[in-house]
Amino acid sequence: MRFVINFLCFCIFVTHAYAEENLFNSLASSYLSNPQLNSQREKTKAVDETLIQAYSNFKPSIEGSAEIVDSINKNTTTYNGSSVSDSNSQIQTNSITVTQKLFQGIPNAQKYKKAVDISRYELKNIEQEVLFKTIESFTEVLLFEKQVLINNDNLNLSDKQVELDKARYNKGLLKLSDLAQSEASLASAKAKLLSSKNDLAISKNNFKNIIGYEPKDLKNPNLKSIKIPQSLNDTISESQKQNVQLLISELKVKKAKYDYNSNIEDAFAPKASVSFKVSEYDEFSSSYDKRTKTEASAKISIPVYSGGKGYSLVKEKQALKISAELDYEDAKNNSVKVASSSWSNFKLAESKLQLAKAQLKASEIAYEGIIQEYESGQRTTLDVLNSRGFLLASRLNLINSEREQILSTFNLLKITGNLTASYLNLEAKVYDPKEIYKKSWIRHIF
Repeated sequence: MRFVINFLCFCIFVTHAYAEENLFNSLASSYLSNPQLNSQREKTKAVDETLIQAYSNFKPSIEGSAEIVDSINKNTTTYNGSSVSDSNSQIQTNSITVTQKLFQGIPNAQKYKKAVDISRYELKNIEQEVLFKTIESFTEVLLFEKQVLINNDNLNLSDKQVELDKARYNKGLLKLSDLAQSEASLASAKAKLLSSKNDLAISKNNFKNIIGYEPKDLKNPNLKSIKIPQSLNDTISESQKQNVQLLISELKVKKAKYDYNSNIEDAFAPKASVSFKVSEYDEFSSSYDKRTKTEASAKISIPVYSGGKGYSLVKEKQALKISAELDYEDAKNNSVKVASSSWSNFKLAESKLQLAKAQLKASEIAYEGIIQEYESGQRTTLDVLNSRGFLLASRLNLINSEREQILSTFNLLKITGNLTASYLNLEAKVYDPKEIYKKSWIRHIF
């Protein structure tokens, strides 16, 4: 019996030397192929384009035009009634106009620059969410695989118990009620095994949807190489500096301020521009005529009244700016609360794991002792079933505690902004939105 228990524990809880690589390969696969993450990358590119559009206000606009006009004069008379011979002419006009706005669009460009920064942190937030979902899915498959093994072992033990009790009942050494208890325990073991197999099938399908391939030979991850905060103060400090949600909230305050200033400029500030136009006229008629005309102009417009729309827009943006500032204060407070809670959950998970190991060890010793006493007639079938129930609960508690400890560790990385491909050193090319943006440098000039 000791051999069976030890062998089962070895199968379930042994950690393979390549276990860490197994999990990190799954993380790398999600990082590269997850549809949600790839979609957010495209959204980030779209926001980058809005900044290029905003910068266009600082650059001159150039417009060229060409026009050809054919005219025919027939049956024309002068003011005294004499007729004039018919004539026709063709006028071709070519022009080019250069216009430059002056002292406009600076707050608007700053607003879109902050929007770009926000989109990059939102991308990082989605990256963390996807990686954490990957870890949840990975550990969920591990959990249900272990549950299947445990419940299958429990079924085998229950089946052997029924066979043993039937033999003892036939010899008159056992009551019918004791045999019925064994059979009921066997039926319960079958139901638990079916349920765990169903849970495993669902978790494997979820794994494939998130990570992109079927799970195979998953092992417990080794967390020793992962650098996490070492204290509550460290957790709070890192969260205040790097928590993605907090940084997004801070950037939204800055964006709201620039949005407010931009609306003030649009509603009340004078607008100035200069333009330069060169036109060439070619007239093909009985007398050929060619002219060139050059125009330079400066324009200043001052908003006077727009039906109250401009003032209303400014008040709207002012209210949104105040709202963003209040949201940021709430985010700072919430960041401390979440960091404290995450650290507490991490320490709790560590303690629960140690207690679960101790509970399992005690349950194994108790079960083995009761089996020996049962075989010598000192224990009843009910004692055996109760002890096996405690052993089953201890095994399930241990694998759940293992998963909680893994998730709490990675959650610490998440709330401190470190659950990223670069921090985990995944075997995948890290996507850098800044590099994509830099490739458009020529468009920033022209």
